[in-house]
Amino acid sequence: MALDPDRRTQLLRGALDTCLLALLARRPTHAYDVVVQLEKQGLPGVGYGTVYPLMGRLRRQGLVTERTEPSPSGPPRKVFEVSPAGAQALTEWTQQWVDTTSAITGLLASAGALDNPEVSPSVQS
Repeated sequence: MALDPDRRTQLLRGALDTCLLALLARRPTHAYDVVVQLEKQGLPGVGYGTVYPLMGRLRRQGLVTERTEPSPSGPPRKVFEVSPAGAQALTEWTQQWVDTTSAITGLLASAGALDNPEVSPSVQS
């Protein structure tokens, strides 16, 4: 069976906001740089058209702040930064992620699904 890219998209959709907060907690930056960082971290295919609206939603929720900075070329850029509420959300969401993925990994291991040679070794560790 071929890998289903829509399945990966659905899995990522539930975790992308946590990923964005984690990247912004490391350093404030603009949405394009977040896309580049996601790709460097092994999450290619997450485009600006996905990240920018999500940044807007996080801003409306009070989890990130936004400021405008001059750009060395072109129009000014919006730079996003994690707010105190965003830092708290990141802590909570990270714990939820760890708890959930640990439970799922345990279930897969106990069911023998991780013994399948077709499963990537990075998933098994």
